[in-house]
Amino acid sequence: MEKKASNFELLRIISMFLIVAGHVTWQSKFSYNELNLLHRISIQALWMGGELGVWGFTLISAYFLSQSRFKLKSLKKIWGITLFYSISIYLLLVVFHIIPINLKDVIKSFFPVLTGNYWYVSAYIGMYLLVPYMNLVIKHLDKKTYQKFILLMFFMFSVLPYLKNITVVTNNNSVFNLVYIYFIGGYLRKYSSDFSRDKMKYYVMLFIGSLLLMLVSIFFLDIIKPKSWFIFLTTSSPLEALAGVFLFLIAKNVTISYNGVINKIAASTFAVYLIHCQAIFFPILWGKIVRAEQWQFMPYTVGYELLIACIIYCVATLVDFIRIYIVKLYSNIWM
Repeated sequence: MEKKASNFELLRIISMFLIVAGHVTWQSKFSYNELNLLHRISIQALWMGGELGVWGFTLISAYFLSQSRFKLKSLKKIWGITLFYSISIYLLLVVFHIIPINLKDVIKSFFPVLTGNYWYVSAYIGMYLLVPYMNLVIKHLDKKTYQKFILLMFFMFSVLPYLKNITVVTNNNSVFNLVYIYFIGGYLRKYSSDFSRDKMKYYVMLFIGSLLLMLVSIFFLDIIKPKSWFIFLTTSSPLEALAGVFLFLIAKNVTISYNGVINKIAASTFAVYLIHCQAIFFPILWGKIVRAEQWQFMPYTVGYELLIACIIYCVATLVDFIRIYIVKLYSNIWM
């Protein structure tokens, strides 16, 4: 079996860490109006990573899926591990009397995909079901037509919402956004030779430029429209789109040969999402355990947030390592 290079696996890890770190800011009840502007921006800036992580994670999937065949086994695996963590976490919360039993929570936990309680999983599965049809489109589009298609989608998903009604872009976590990202990833794979390593300095500069523009957007919105500071930090934001694509191209062109440690950690990235985003556990984690807002007046609050993200990531990864070990143990016994 061919061993996978670790550049994309490292991007997988980075993307999931950015998502966790973004959630620390997004889910904490910071009193931004009580903080000075620079301190406020330093905290809010972490949310840039939350959506950037979605782009990185989805582009990796699109890059490989766009040149492969639909596999029902992969879909079953995603559904299975989602059910495992959703149900297991709920049962643990009930057994340890952290929450009472009620029908609404049971439905959320036992039918997480159908109820949309993991928005990304529900959207990803929807996207995955469309993969055979999207791949047909990718296969038959010539380069010029594909470029026009990408530009049209960019205008529709990343530009038009801002021109029409700026509030529309705040509600954009759906299968349509992942389909949009998928076609971009498909283009990057189909015309991979156009995005070679000799252009790396441009990828880095444009990536940094996109991040700086997002910081500038936070700065001005904090002044003129403070309740909408995140407007340009959504999944469909043109700045997030550019940053996501250039981060991906950087990872694509970085040479990292097979690294067992990186690949092992990367194999549990999806579990990190499933554990810390479980519908019933999610408000308990941020509202009762983490409560990052308690450090909002301390200097370098963002440092505490990153530490929290590291702890959550490491604990969730360790939990999944244990799950994998137990599954292998029982598999060996019954084989």
